[in-house]
Amino acid sequence: MPQPPQPDNAPVTLELIAIPKSIKANPLTPREIDLIDQTNDRIEAFMLGDSAVIETFVPCDFQWLAQCFEWIDQQRLAAGTRFCELGSGFGVAAMLAALRGKTSVGIEIESALVDQSNRLAKDLGIAARFYCGTFVPSPMAGSLASSHEVDHIATGGDDVYDATGIAFNEFDLFFAFPWPGEHEFYETLVDTCAAPGALLLTYSELAGMKLFRKP
Repeated sequence: MPQPPQPDNAPVTLELIAIPKSIKANPLTPREIDLIDQTNDRIEAFMLGDSAVIETFVPCDFQWLAQCFEWIDQQRLAAGTRFCELGSGFGVAAMLAALRGKTSVGIEIESALVDQSNRLAKDLGIAARFYCGTFVPSPMAGSLASSHEVDHIATGGDDVYDATGIAFNEFDLFFAFPWPGEHEFYETLVDTCAAPGALLLTYSELAGMKLFRKP
C-alpha cells in the first residue's frame, strides 16, 4: 500500500475554495433528514446515559454539512469518490457521504463512539465503515505531533489505514471538526500526506465551513 511522504517543514500550500452562503437554503433529501434526526436523538440519549463523558465529542452542524457535500458534488470538485472522516464521532459525515455514493470511512479514537456509529449505519442501511484508532498515518505521527499542539488528537498506536484497505493518499475528500487552535494540524496533515487534488472540508462554530484543495 502506498505510504505518505515525510514532512519537509514547508509552509502549507492548500488552496482555499469559497463556499457560497446561498447553499444553506438548499433542501435536504428525506434520507439525509432521517439520518440527522435519528443521530440527534441518539446523541441526546448517549449524552444522558451512564457512559463516561467524552469531552472531545461535540456535534457538528449536520444540515450545513450535507449542503456542502451536495455543492461539492454539483461543482465536481472531488477527484474521485473516496471519503474519510477524521475523528468521526457518531459518523454523520461519513454516512452523509455514503448516501451520495461515496466509498466512505470514518476513523475515531473513542471505541464507544465507533460502536454508536457502526450501529447507526447498520440500523439505517448506510454503507459507511468505521474504525477505532488514530487517523494520523503512523509514518507521520511523531513529526506532525512534535511540530503542532495537538492535545485532542491521538497520534500513537497502530496504523488504522491497513484495516480500511485504503491509504491516506488514496482518499479524495476529508472532513474534520478541529478544536480551536488545531486547524493548522489538519491542514498540514492533508497538505503533507494526501494526493494532489485532495479536498479538506473543516467546520468550526466561529469560522463555519471551509474547503481546501491540495494543489
